[in-house]
Amino acid sequence: MNRLAHHQGIHKFLTMLGLALYFSKPVMKHLVHIVDAMITKGFSGTLTDLHHGSFHPNHRTTLSHFFTKSPWEEETL
Repeated sequence: MNRLAHHQGIHKFLTMLGLALYFSKPVMKHLVHIVDAMITKGFSGTLTDLHHGSFHPNHRTTLSHFFTKSPWEEETL
């Protein structure tokens, strides 16, 4: 997997929180990129910012589908 050096630290933190028990590897990958973008200077909360700020390797619409079409269990979240 192509990762930036600090992505390993973010992944370890999310795993330490126990999120890897509830989410698949692709979801964890998205979460790492989302957290990376959110802590980037100048983040304004748009999907475009998420995509550009996190250096996400997939197309921007992949993030949109992740939020809108994923089977989210509200009780687990």
